[in-house]
Amino acid sequence: MRIKKSILVLFAMLLMSFGFSITAYADDVGDTGGTDGGGSGTNVYTFYYSYDAGKDAIVLTVNCLRPINDFGNSTSHTFSSVSDNTYIPSSNPRLGSSLESAISAMDSYGGYNLSVSDVKAKLNALGYYDGGNGIWRRSGGYLTYIDAVKIRPKKHTVHYDANGGTGAPADQTKKEGITLTLRSGKPTRVGWKFKYWVASIGGHYSPGGSYTHDQDGGVVTMKAHWKDETAPKCSSFYAIPNYWSAGNGTIGFTVQDQGSGISSIVLERYSYVNGRWSTVSSWSYNGRTSAISKTLSETQEGVFYYRLTITDAAGNSTVKTSQTIYLDHSNPVIHGLGNTVTDWTNIAPVISVNGTDYLSGTAYTGSGCASISIYDDQGVMVADGGSTTSFTLTGKYEGIHTWTVICIDNVGHRSSGSVTTKYDCTKPGVDGTEITDVLLNGVMVSGYCRDNIIDQHLDDEAWRSVNNPNCTSGIRALMLYKVKNGVRTSIRTDRTQKSFSYSDTHSYFDLYYDINVNEPDEAYDYYLIVVEDYAGNITTKKLTSQMGVLKRYHTSIDRNSYSQNWN
Repeated sequence: MRIKKSILVLFAMLLMSFGFSITAYADDVGDTGGTDGGGSGTNVYTFYYSYDAGKDAIVLTVNCLRPINDFGNSTSHTFSSVSDNTYIPSSNPRLGSSLESAISAMDSYGGYNLSVSDVKAKLNALGYYDGGNGIWRRSGGYLTYIDAVKIRPKKHTVHYDANGGTGAPADQTKKEGITLTLRSGKPTRVGWKFKYWVASIGGHYSPGGSYTHDQDGGVVTMKAHWKDETAPKCSSFYAIPNYWSAGNGTIGFTVQDQGSGISSIVLERYSYVNGRWSTVSSWSYNGRTSAISKTLSETQEGVFYYRLTITDAAGNSTVKTSQTIYLDHSNPVIHGLGNTVTDWTNIAPVISVNGTDYLSGTAYTGSGCASISIYDDQGVMVADGGSTTSFTLTGKYEGIHTWTVICIDNVGHRSSGSVTTKYDCTKPGVDGTEITDVLLNGVMVSGYCRDNIIDQHLDDEAWRSVNNPNCTSGIRALMLYKVKNGVRTSIRTDRTQKSFSYSDTHSYFDLYYDINVNEPDEAYDYYLIVVEDYAGNITTKKLTSQMGVLKRYHTSIDRNSYSQNWN
């Protein structure tokens, strides 16, 4: 038993020695706040409320009997800011110094005049409450820090800033707890529309609206918020000329935006010729508020109107369209000259022409033909029309003549063309040695060849025409035929046939044929000379020999007799 008592005494002494050399923490003995009943446990928490003049706040200091981990292994902690969330591990603390004493100190040192009841009422309105033993609580914990602004009356200045405009209302004073009706006046600003006030504390306010924000002194600025809702102005936009012109066009405009200012200008052009829009030019500006004027020249041919789009920096746009301009830079075109007969002809040539006035490279009609005229080679107008005309040559213009056609459009452009005609309406001549004519029933059927010799001169001379042409087409071919019972037989000798390879307007030929030598025993009905010129005029001449007269008409002709009828 003695041994056991000795062991117990030794164990107790060891424990006492450890008690003097080791600091015991509340956490170490299972007294970790949440389970600590204040006076029921081994650690005790005492609350001290005091006024901190430097922070202008009532702060809480908590002292405990033994250090704890939550206090940084310390026995005391002072809550010096509203954001200090240090845990207080006690559910039943003791009161060291009261909130009332702290309020009294705040009145004395802070220059306030607050009653305890007013402070408590304000705290209760903020959601704090007394635990019953002078300890103040809040939802979820203890009241550890109170800014003076929470428990004393506050006021601040409301200032109005026109923000570039004019006519801002006068300042107002906002008192805590009293709703302020903002001034109803609005500032003005050229080119802008007032929308609302933007408060420096955040939020939008309308003139005459309610303002409930409270703060401890200072200024809340109501800054005017402007919005540019007005489209840019276009005082002038034109495109001229608005009628057909041979010159260039002019496009001009003057624009301005006194709000956010001009951001961009785009000029577009619509072509009636191709049916498409294209951008003529565009300009960028960094919110320019002064007037902008420009003048441009349209050098392209066409029919155009223009669209002007002016956009300000706020995105408002004004779109204007111009009148239509008409620019004709092309000459008219003459058609039909190629249809005129230009080779030798015995049918009066017809010059039939028309004019078109399309814009270059298109089928779009320009200003149109004003007139189209035909002039002879003496400069005399022989035909005239609007866009078409024609002229049929008369005998006066037999021969070779060059004609000029002039077409003029409605803006003065002109085109000219020419064509040369060769008109011969006179038959070639055949002159011979026949001494008389052979008539049948009063109709001359042939000439009579004396001595059975055919001797004829053939030509296509101008003097044969009553029109006195400047030239003729010339003989193209000639042939002598002998005809029997209606059947022609050509007589081909170098004196009885001839073809000319080109037009010789002075060509002539002496046709000679001796019937006695070449056909002594034959008796043909008659001989036929056929002469054709290059214009297609044909001359024919019948000649009868003595043998032909005897055989066909059963008579003879004395060489001294003249025209004779045979019945």
